[in-house]
Amino acid sequence: METDILVKQLKSGDQEAFNELVRLYSKKLYYLCLKILQNEGDAEDMVQNVFVKAFLNINKFEEKSSLSTWLYRITVNVCNDFLRKKKKENLVPLYNTDDDDKEYELGIADEKENVEETVLENERKKELHAAIGKLKPKHRELIVLRDLEGLSYEDIAKILKMNVGTVKSGINRARAALLEKLKEKESLFR
Repeated sequence: METDILVKQLKSGDQEAFNELVRLYSKKLYYLCLKILQNEGDAEDMVQNVFVKAFLNINKFEEKSSLSTWLYRITVNVCNDFLRKKKKENLVPLYNTDDDDKEYELGIADEKENVEETVLENERKKELHAAIGKLKPKHRELIVLRDLEGLSYEDIAKILKMNVGTVKSGINRARAALLEKLKEKESLFR
């Protein structure tokens, strides 16, 4: 379905259009929330909040940007509001704990790989996610949107309501801050 038709149907209160919006964007928004919040349960909750906000504010959507950009902006704002309420800088990495409170990485290792290399790669991912979680919220947003989501500078500028030059310099500063955090675990990244 064309997004302009979808937007018109959403603005008219069409329930099927809202279901289509959820179908089209729930996975993308979930992964964006997960990358920002680094917690599966929180990400699931925040996606629900994003869709509630989108539903309540669809008539305020002026269509100056794409629907996906508008949804990403809402998502980033919802996640930031959540983080401010939690008042935590350090986030839980993309790991879970078992019944014995031992931490393990979510995902399955490729059986064809060397076990030692798999363990080292998992440790690298763990440290990278932990380092991203320790960044200032604005730096974390920029790293997630550019380097993890692969968005263009222009799209990031629209989502965060910044000019492109500010986005580029912010990403450079965010990457430098991330490198500083990773220097502590330098042996993992050789």
